[in-house]
Amino acid sequence: MKLTRRALVAGGLAAVGGRAVARAEDALSAAVLAITHATPKSLDGIAMTGPDGPVHLTNFRGRLVILNLWASWCLPCRREMPSLSRLAAALAGKPAVVLPLSFDRRGLEAVTEFYAELGLTNLPLLAGDTANLQAVNVGPGLPATLVVDAAGLMRWSVTGEATWDDADTLRWLSGLLPAA
Repeated sequence: MKLTRRALVAGGLAAVGGRAVARAEDALSAAVLAITHATPKSLDGIAMTGPDGPVHLTNFRGRLVILNLWASWCLPCRREMPSLSRLAAALAGKPAVVLPLSFDRRGLEAVTEFYAELGLTNLPLLAGDTANLQAVNVGPGLPATLVVDAAGLMRWSVTGEATWDDADTLRWLSGLLPAA
């Protein structure tokens, strides 16, 4: 399946139950939208690039990983990002990490500009490419978030815009944290 930018945007809008979300506060809780995958999937092959070069998902073993696939041109992604930033702050000091992986053509430059525009300072700069997005095969559009357990296996996913810092989601994710 070949994904185009138009399909990604359309999929992002359609992913929330066929309705476009007008405001970030209208997004449903990630805990409600999460799908449990019966067959866990390794994401070790996913390619990410940070300011200092390649970043590997294996670097985060032992932690719960919230891997958000997004792009700065995707309106639902833009609305969702502040919620992910607040989630990252809520998870600080716990065995968890929020990794927003951008699929912008301009790579890290676009991510840097977007973070500056929103004043986001607690999220890592990460970029991927469309071939990489297709290999993950998460669905028809962005945003999509993959929740990866401490062993590096994707066990849950959320497709479409979601609220990541509400009480239900924080309780759900806290229950998934690996034992210290």
